[in-house]
Amino acid sequence: MSLIDMGFHGNQFTWKRGKTESTFVAKRLDRILCCAQSRLRWQEASVRHLPFLASDHAPLYLQLTPEVKGDARRRPFRFEAAWLQHNEFQDLLTASWDRDIDTREALQRLEMTLRKWNREVFENVQRRKEDLLMEITEIQEKN
Repeated sequence: MSLIDMGFHGNQFTWKRGKTESTFVAKRLDRILCCAQSRLRWQEASVRHLPFLASDHAPLYLQLTPEVKGDARRRPFRFEAAWLQHNEFQDLLTASWDRDIDTREALQRLEMTLRKWNREVFENVQRRKEDLLMEITEIQEKN
């Protein structure tokens, strides 16, 4: 079928089994293949082997276009559903909402409060998660 293996970045193995040195086996079983036409269309595409977390297979991440890092100050405001799980969020929302002003102005003030809270409190959770995933990846690459 003339398929092309797209290669990868990250851990060289995508499957592992066994806990002890005598029973441990690891292989690169999982791959992303494409045809020549697709490879030409997405020349910047890359494949990353993510860390083993809940399975004996590592998830594969296909990114078709390069990641673009923009100016965070210019990004539009986005509500994060994960905020709802944070134990401080409901109190922050209740304390921040001003019923005595125009709804549009109240929303703008709330946006500023949530941006600050996200940066100071919630983003630390995201940063910790990213740090832990990076640590897991480094440990798995050493083995």
